[in-house]
Amino acid sequence: MQEPSDTLILGIDTTGPADSVALARGEHIVASLSLRQSPMSSRPLLRLIDVLCAQARCALADVTALAVNVGPGAFTGLRVGLATAQGLAVAYGKPLLGCTAFELLISLVPSWQGALCPVVQARKGEVYAALYHRDGELGTLEEKQPGMVVTPEALCALIHEPTLFLGSGVIAYRSALTAALSSDAVCLDLVEARTGLAASVARWGAARGQLGQERLKEDPLRVQPFYIRPADARLPRIAANAAGMTSVETGGAAVPHRGGITR
Repeated sequence: MQEPSDTLILGIDTTGPADSVALARGEHIVASLSLRQSPMSSRPLLRLIDVLCAQARCALADVTALAVNVGPGAFTGLRVGLATAQGLAVAYGKPLLGCTAFELLISLVPSWQGALCPVVQARKGEVYAALYHRDGELGTLEEKQPGMVVTPEALCALIHEPTLFLGSGVIAYRSALTAALSSDAVCLDLVEARTGLAASVARWGAARGQLGQERLKEDPLRVQPFYIRPADARLPRIAANAAGMTSVETGGAAVPHRGGITR
């Protein structure tokens, strides 16, 4: 049986403006690569993984498990990344772990105590967001508001205390957040929000491996995308409620739509 320190995790993130891949052993990043995508370019993700493995002097067969950012984020990129990760996991007989962008962003600020709001840029002047509160004394992280798609203005209406905002949504809407919330908005411009979260994905997967090999025995095809808002190709009729949150019409009252992830 492998020792936790021997686990090699391949992390994949294609949910933002850059595709990124990384290899991690525990907290140590063995190698990482990032490639910013242009709107008209193809996504040479497999080639990026080949170059990554060459840099790390390993083969995909050496990887213990794969981990992937399942969103929310750009629909096309999310599908490409998840499909690639599932295909590689099945082909090489490896486990696949799925982690949400919200979990990944929060993992980057382990020392922050109080309110946190991971914000991921969406289309149509909206963001994907969730609200959390970390109690430093108890060492707990509580979800206060589950994932939602919302305008920056409507998100600000939900904030009633100093809150740390982080993610790609901060890059796009920092001025709107600070204008509405003043000192209650602590905006963190993360390098990872621009270059990709693959290193965080790989570290998260490695941490799961350190909890025991049974945590890595996951069926790759059970990992599902965390869309929050359905993909435009299959978009049902949408109604906006008074708070500015997107809801899906179900034939009766409009209800907030939540994506899901199977673990």
